[in-house]
Amino acid sequence: MELFTRVRSFNTNSINLCLKTLRLLTREREGLDALTGSSVLEPLQKLAGLECSKVDVNPKDVQNVIEAEKCMSNLIYMSPAVQKFYSVSGVADAITQRIKETTATKLDNGIRFFDMRMLFLLTALNADIRQRVREKFHGLSYLFEIINQIMLSRSEPVAAAADSGITLSNDDIDYLIEILKTLYNLTVDLPNLTHSYAIQEEEEEAHLMRLVSILRELLLCYGPNDEKQMELQNHIVNLLTNMPKTCFEELLSPAVLEDDNDNGEHNGKNMEAINIILRFLDHRITKSEGTKNAKEALLPVIQLLLIMCQSNRTIRKFCRQFILPPLSDEVVHLPTEGQKLRNKLTRMMTNPSSELKTLSAKLLFVLCKESVDRLIKYTGYGNAAGLLYDFGLLGPQYNANKEQYSSDSDESDTESYKKIRDQYGIDPVTGRANLMRREDPMKDWSEERKIVEVEKLVNNLDKAINHGIIKPMIVDSNGNPVPAESVLQLREANLKSIHHHDDLRASESSDDEGDGGQTMANK
Repeated sequence: MELFTRVRSFNTNSINLCLKTLRLLTREREGLDALTGSSVLEPLQKLAGLECSKVDVNPKDVQNVIEAEKCMSNLIYMSPAVQKFYSVSGVADAITQRIKETTATKLDNGIRFFDMRMLFLLTALNADIRQRVREKFHGLSYLFEIINQIMLSRSEPVAAAADSGITLSNDDIDYLIEILKTLYNLTVDLPNLTHSYAIQEEEEEAHLMRLVSILRELLLCYGPNDEKQMELQNHIVNLLTNMPKTCFEELLSPAVLEDDNDNGEHNGKNMEAINIILRFLDHRITKSEGTKNAKEALLPVIQLLLIMCQSNRTIRKFCRQFILPPLSDEVVHLPTEGQKLRNKLTRMMTNPSSELKTLSAKLLFVLCKESVDRLIKYTGYGNAAGLLYDFGLLGPQYNANKEQYSSDSDESDTESYKKIRDQYGIDPVTGRANLMRREDPMKDWSEERKIVEVEKLVNNLDKAINHGIIKPMIVDSNGNPVPAESVLQLREANLKSIHHHDDLRASESSDDEGDGGQTMANK
């Protein structure tokens, strides 16, 4: 109790030591109830300068303010009772007010960091606070302004007009991450808001478009090292998953003719932000593949790419060139072999996590213009079978969303692929060329013997079906697998499949002849 008495007194030189001791106590759940009363929480709020009626926008005793905020952060995280107390006492309102009044001035780095840390915690745990910060205090606008000011303060005069050149410090990135996490909380439930939301839809969309534009600039910034830069990009990706589909055009900008970076340009647009997201995915798969945290690490960025490719044709075509460039001599290997992004995503299609394998398959499927046969061509039927079965996509007629995609093909098989395909053939199940050709065991058989052997095989197969030993499947008109009732039914289904693939080959040949698009090597 002596410790709490000293904290409440505010007139002792040992207050900083008391706060540090209190901070250690707030890390443990055991005995935490003794720290959750108003006799402790109110003095901490006052020491932090966050009393709703008197916000300290220019704290003099910086170290004590930081220590008080650390204690408050720990208690908010650990205790629902503290969350409720500080929600009612207006801590979030006071923080927002301090952010508003210190946007144009220099606030101590430690104070601004823990201000944002507490705002993140409170907005994560209380939906009412999220709405109040958005509507009453216009928190989105102020957080946008902070991000802009950080980037402007680090930009060189020459680089400010370009798309890159800004290098952020460790402190900058730590603070930006807390801002991005808070913005995630403030936007996570926007799609679920009713028309009673205070901001009109058009104004809300304009705010979010501006946010996406700011995030694009942030993606182009450099960190002090690759690890810190990837950490920042991770939180940018998380926040982008909250954005409406109409906003993703803001990730693109008009291409600069003098720009030497050809890989970042497509259809007159600068695609560098999309390029960074794709390389972030590549790096994440390499780092987390086969680990326990693969799902947590990969789901947000794959989900983001899926949403962007579904909603923006320019982004989809660029991603297709990066992930699924025209096949060449790599077809001699299995689709899962190799370190290109296509290989890695194909391996994800058989991941133990159902969410991860479904999203990976959906992304590749959208990049294939939702063509089942094109997906099988790039991944092999064995890897795609799960998706095709789960979504009833096995029927030969499938492409319900064909009208969403352009009629011109952006695919043109390379000469090396055509040569291997014509010489060896491609196994649709494995997605690999049949390099190991075995000698035909029936090469020396007479026609009469072939007929006899076929009849024996048909009879044995029919008996096995009738006795329930085996249960062959065919695909019905809805694209779902159903048991075949006889050998005759199997034969009819096989003939239909052959005719369908002949028609598809003719259609793809026609598409390829009309393809004039430029392709980009997948580096």
